[in-house]
Amino acid sequence: MTVAQKTSAQQTSAQKTGTAAGTGEGLVSIAPPALFVDALWIGWRHEGDAADLVRSLKYGRLTAAVTPIADRMAQVSCGARAALVTWVPCSPSHRRGRGFDPAELLARALARRLRVKSRRLLRRDDDRPQTSRTLQGRLEGPDLSFCGGRLGGSVLLVDDVCTTGSTLRAAAAELRAAGASSVSAAVATAAALTPRQPAALPLR
Repeated sequence: MTVAQKTSAQQTSAQKTGTAAGTGEGLVSIAPPALFVDALWIGWRHEGDAADLVRSLKYGRLTAAVTPIADRMAQVSCGARAALVTWVPCSPSHRRGRGFDPAELLARALARRLRVKSRRLLRRDDDRPQTSRTLQGRLEGPDLSFCGGRLGGSVLLVDDVCTTGSTLRAAAAELRAAGASSVSAAVATAAALTPRQPAALPLR
């Protein structure tokens, strides 16, 4: 099976196992703990073929996976109203090892589909991946800082996977402190236990 065929097969299977895509209608309000974002747009639940598709990008360096993932994210986040798209940066060592940042590729691809500008706004100040941390460390989140100059208006924050919500919370806090009037988030997949807020797709 070719790379294109494998990616297409994963996408088709993920679409079948995932919840039907939302159009921005029927958003539900979910109680805290808050992610410090105004809305969370979720492509799929992080399991099965959807999780495999994201892993193929993150760990298999299969950049062809960006297209179906970004297509799905654009489908579910079409109701987002953002002036700018940015992303949560991965650790510097992971970026060097892969040769790219998965969240950046997804953010730029999503921005093109939404016809919104994309720009790097956040810098990772630590080099310890979330996956290598203890539970307490993961809940504390990564060390991020704003690096984008003057900021105003609404921002759509992109990441590949949301597990505890701490990374989105830390990133959103930096963006709000820098002047963002609102921060929404879009992720390719989210774990079932992710703290939820207004979401385009239910996680159950």
